[in-house]
Amino acid sequence: MTGTVLGGRYELLEKSGEGGMAVVYKAFDKALGRVVAVKILKPEFARDANFVQKFKTEAQAAAKLSHPNIVNIYDVGQDGDVHYIVLEFVEGYTLKELIEKEAPLDIRKAVDITIMVCDGIHHAHERGVIHKDIKPHNILITSSGLVKVADFGIAQAVSKKTITFGGNILGSVQYISPEQAKGEPVTRQTDIYSLGCVLYEMLTGKVPFDAESPITVALKHIHDEPQFPEELADVIPQNLQAIVLKAMAKIPAYRFKTAEEMRNALIGFYNGRRETYSINDDYGKTIIMPPISGERMDYELPKKRKLRPQALVLILAALIGLLAGIFYVLGDGLFGKEVEVPDIVGMESKEAKDTLDKLGLKMVVVREDTSSDMEPGRIVSQNPPAGMKVKKGREIEVVLSKGTAIAKVPNLVGISLSDAEIRLANENLVLGRVEEEYDTKYARGLIISQSPKGGTRVKEGSRVDVLVSKGEPPEKIKMPDLIGLNINDAKKRLEDMGLLVARIVEKESSQYYTDQVIEQDIQPGVMLEKGSSVTLTISKGPGPAAQTKALEIRLPSDQEYYKVVIEVTDVKGKREVYNQINQAGEVLYIGVSYFGSGKADVYLNGKFYKTYSL
Repeated sequence: MTGTVLGGRYELLEKSGEGGMAVVYKAFDKALGRVVAVKILKPEFARDANFVQKFKTEAQAAAKLSHPNIVNIYDVGQDGDVHYIVLEFVEGYTLKELIEKEAPLDIRKAVDITIMVCDGIHHAHERGVIHKDIKPHNILITSSGLVKVADFGIAQAVSKKTITFGGNILGSVQYISPEQAKGEPVTRQTDIYSLGCVLYEMLTGKVPFDAESPITVALKHIHDEPQFPEELADVIPQNLQAIVLKAMAKIPAYRFKTAEEMRNALIGFYNGRRETYSINDDYGKTIIMPPISGERMDYELPKKRKLRPQALVLILAALIGLLAGIFYVLGDGLFGKEVEVPDIVGMESKEAKDTLDKLGLKMVVVREDTSSDMEPGRIVSQNPPAGMKVKKGREIEVVLSKGTAIAKVPNLVGISLSDAEIRLANENLVLGRVEEEYDTKYARGLIISQSPKGGTRVKEGSRVDVLVSKGEPPEKIKMPDLIGLNINDAKKRLEDMGLLVARIVEKESSQYYTDQVIEQDIQPGVMLEKGSSVTLTISKGPGPAAQTKALEIRLPSDQEYYKVVIEVTDVKGKREVYNQINQAGEVLYIGVSYFGSGKADVYLNGKFYKTYSL
């Protein structure tokens, strides 16, 4: 379809990718004069009227999203039988490509990427849009390192009816949530589960569950526990592992409540805060992941042993019968009355306590959080989560906001990067973007400037960008004029000056002979750094044919006789073509031969007299 113009506006330039449902083209928006990406539905989906309608509705909803970590949707349209969406064109690569190239990723890079994805999907969740297909293929990374989540509109259009089409499973089942695999309703925790799988893969280089059959993989998401990340990569800290496993909890209520909560947990890990995370298994059992310390823990988290299906059925039947008998005899006297846990997140501490007291529940503050944007004294999170049935008298653990912690930015100018990181860590701050620049004042590797400046007060966990010296600027060399020189002479001249020939290109020329330089990619006079490379174009013939021009020379009468010498300079070089004594006042007509273009210099009695252009 290259060359096609959709909607009288979007000219398709080249195919740039293909997914399960659509083909992506790089295109030019003639109306706004910008490069965009156009995603075109494949014909098998375009023929499904119900799918097309849902596709349009969901894409239009996603088009309202605007966030630096989301690929923006500009337009949704139809041109004949072609249904398409127009998106922001992102120069870069997918997270899947990065994983295939570098996995397991550096922990700092994996956490950075996940934080930016959390920011993007939280923005969407707050506006009622759930992605449903978070996977490395849909996460783009720009050349500057900015992470953008793609395919919000098209992923939203996937329904239970369109989970399969022509035998192909849509999306990547390696990242599907248990509730999606079971066909249950999805929530924002669905995207959090998939993101947990993505973080798992970044840290270990392997997907949590894999098998030859997609159906088998889906069943593993429902029933199996993933292998602990630290068993696949020893360098993974246990508190980061706890964040991954909490995001991948089988029951949505046991995962992070929001993508922002997961983001804050990752930032807490980033800043070295010692926190505990509770992970609930399928039977409500709570496993506490201890904070990471300087040493490995002396014990491993318990792993569930699997029973054969037949044995499990017999055990469950016996247990149900026993419990039913006990309940019939003792009733509430044994088990106590159950109540539903209310949502107290965001409430002031006293209000939350009063709410729990009325239901016969107890509030226990497990810690105070300084990373939350909430006012001091408000509930940041609760466990068990809202909506869960618990017995009266149950303790509800809460995290209380302590307000935003403020740090003073240290002065980093004049010190090394390693020293700067230590100073920042001491103030609970993080080293941000690092750029380099030549500088005559500060030695190589020392910080020239910073943002924010030293002494500024900022929120703990903030990033401080720095500019680092590359040392004294290198020596500058003026590019010489090499046109007409033989390639060997040109190369030697460049080498003597400290410059290099990067590439030699051959080109036919009727003005210059074989191996003469006819073009240079850097113009004469341009200042270059020592060691810079130059591309030269040389002639491969046939070269110029010989030409003749008659010179009219009027000799002066000052002396009796004049020795007349004529030197020709052309593409063949310099040579003498005339040398005779002539009488003063005489008019000479002398024919000279030359090649290409050049000049003829006339000398009288050894002194320069005149130049003629050839």
